[in-house]
Order: sequence, then structure tokens, then C-alpha cells
Amino acid sequence: MTETRRTSFFALLFFIYFIGVSFLMAYLPLASRLSDSAYMLLSQLICFVPPLLVYFKWSKKNVKETLRLNPLGWKNLLLLLSFGISIQPLMSLLSYLTALFFPNPVEQSVGGIQSSGFLVSFVAVAVLPAVFEECFSRGILLSGYHFLGKYKAQFACALLFGLLHLNPQQFPYAFIVGFIFAFLVERTNSIFASILPHMIINGTTIFSIFATSSETMTTAAAELPQGSVLASLLVVSLLSLPWLAALLYLFLKANPPREELLLLDENGSPYRERFLSPAIITIFAIFIVFGLLPYVMA
Repeated sequence: MTETRRTSFFALLFFIYFIGVSFLMAYLPLASRLSDSAYMLLSQLICFVPPLLVYFKWSKKNVKETLRLNPLGWKNLLLLLSFGISIQPLMSLLSYLTALFFPNPVEQSVGGIQSSGFLVSFVAVAVLPAVFEECFSRGILLSGYHFLGKYKAQFACALLFGLLHLNPQQFPYAFIVGFIFAFLVERTNSIFASILPHMIINGTTIFSIFATSSETMTTAAAELPQGSVLASLLVVSLLSLPWLAALLYLFLKANPPREELLLLDENGSPYRERFLSPAIITIFAIFIVFGLLPYVMA
């Protein structure tokens, strides 16, 4: 089995485990006694920690190299902080557009999040997902797909990151931001290049939820015409583009392309592997059955 197929097979096993644990936890007596954020915190720990430990035990790979646990440096730290804040308008626009067709799960759980308290909610929604999802996607998957080539590997892990959300409303912007995160990690050779903006994006959602009551958010959303909301988001997104372009220029200047170590085939060409496999097709089928059909048939 090639390295790419082995990585895809692990991704498939993770998807099955993730769905299975999520269903089991929903029926546990403990689940009904936990707040929404406490439930999310517990589910993150159960869904991610065992598979990550099993993967490194099974693969015998070096944890530091696979996850790219390398320091960022102060310049990249400042650039990525600015990026995580500046990309918010575009993320809001994408989320709003997809919410026109499918319900937004974050909006549906606002009341439950607010009742959990800020600290627990911040850890459950911003910190743990940023750490665990990045270790899985931009750590294990990006490393395991290196024989696809740099950009195809970034595309592959972004695609699986989007599918992992098992939600058609979240898939488009999860895929886009997943590709950006993979590019940031590849350029800096540090997983912290994606953990930091991921935490900022999710954390901003928590700050906005606690800064406004759920009743106020619901009333405001109901009173504003869709056209006005969309126009506002478009204007703010367009205004953010020059600043994002400047940040990208500074980031690329600070992080020139790293030399890619190539394994050559018998013809002297770079050795490459195929991404599509039975495991990937099965993951797509899982997304359709568990992620798409429930919304289409509702």
C-alpha cells in the first residue's frame, strides 16, 4: 500500500470512528446533563485524542516532524495574527451565502453556548478544534500526502477537512480556509501557522456570541433584509482585500518557497502517487449519507 493510500485509509477509519463516537455520545445519559460547550469539549477529546495516539503508535512516525512542531518566529506570529483577524469578513460572507441554502449549526446553538460560560465555550469551540483539527488535517494528512506533490497535497487535505465537518453549510468555507491553512503550514513548516488563525476565527465567533444576547441576534437577523446584509458583507469583504493582499505579500517575502525533496521514479521524473482510491470514494459516500441527505430530505 502506498503512503497516499495508507493516509486515505486512516482518514476513512477516522471518519467512521468520528461518526460512531458522535452517535454513541448523543445517547449517553451524561450528554443530557452537560451544557452544549461542555459536551463539545468532551466530544473533541474523545473523537481526536485516541485516533491521534493510535496513528503515531501504528505508523511509528516522528511526532515532531509529522506535525511540524516548529516555532514560527515573531514576524510570522504578527502576520498570522493580522491574517486571522482580517479574513473574518470573507469568512462571514461565505458563511452567509451557504446559510441561504442550508441551516447554520453555529446560529442554532447560540443559546446553548451562551449558557455554558465564556471560558468553557472558548476552549471547546476555539482552542481544542484549532489544535486537534490542525494536527489531523495539516499535520497527519498534509504530511501523508506529500507524494501527491505540494499543491495537490494541500488540495487533498483541504478537501477532507471540508468533508470532515459533515455539513454542506460549512463545507465551502472550510475547504477554502483549509487550503489556505495548508499553504501557510507548507511555507512556514510549522503547524502553528494554521492553529493560530484557526483559533482566532473560531474565537471571534465566541466573542461575538457573548457580546450579544441570543434574543438580540435573532431579532436583528429577522429585521434586516437579506439584500442589506449581503450588501454590507460584500462591501466589508471588498474593503478587506487590499489589506489581505498586503499581508500575503509580506508573508511570501518572509517565507520564500522551501526546496522540495523529490523522490525520482525509474524515468527520472518526480515520483507521484494517485489521490483517488476506494477509501476516498467511501469518504465522499459518508459525507453524502450523513452530511448532505439529512438536509436535503428534511
